[in-house]
Amino acid sequence: MPAEMMKQTILQIISVQEHLRETGLAKLEAIKKGDADAVDRLTRQEEPLAEKLRALEQKRTQLVRKDTGKANAAFSEWEKVALSEKEQPEWHALYLKLSRSVLTLKQLNQLNQDLLRQSLQWVRLNLNLLMPGTGPSGYGHPGNAQSGSAGRFSGRIDSRA
Repeated sequence: MPAEMMKQTILQIISVQEHLRETGLAKLEAIKKGDADAVDRLTRQEEPLAEKLRALEQKRTQLVRKDTGKANAAFSEWEKVALSEKEQPEWHALYLKLSRSVLTLKQLNQLNQDLLRQSLQWVRLNLNLLMPGTGPSGYGHPGNAQSGSAGRFSGRIDSRA
C-alpha cells in the first residue's frame, strides 16, 4: 500500500526534525552562554540526524516518483493519485504537521545562525579593540623612516615642546 509507506516515511521525517529541533534548542542555550565546546558537540550530534533526514527525503521522493511518475510532484498531485477521498482529511493534518515542523526548524536554524554571526562579530570587535593594528596613523610624512615603536610614546617628556 503506497499511502502507508508514505505515511511511515513522513512520520519518520517529523521525528528526526523533532530531534533536530531539540538539539537546536540546546545549541541556542549553549550559544547564549558562550559555551563553544557545547556548540561544537551539538553540531556534531546534528550531522547524523541531518544525514538521516536526507535519506528519508530521498525515500519520500522515490515514493512520489513511483506513484505519480514525476520526481518533483506536489503533495496535491500525489494525493490525487495515491489517496481516496476518505483518507484525504487525515493526510491534510499530517501535511500541516510536517509543514509546521519544517518551518519551526528553519526559524530555529536561522536564529542560531544569526546569534553565531553576532557572537563572531563581537569577538572580532573586542580583539580589534584589545590589539589594534600598528598601521600608519596618517599623521607622519610617508618618507620618514621612523619605526612604528619610535613614533609612539617613548616615556620621556620633550621639554622643548
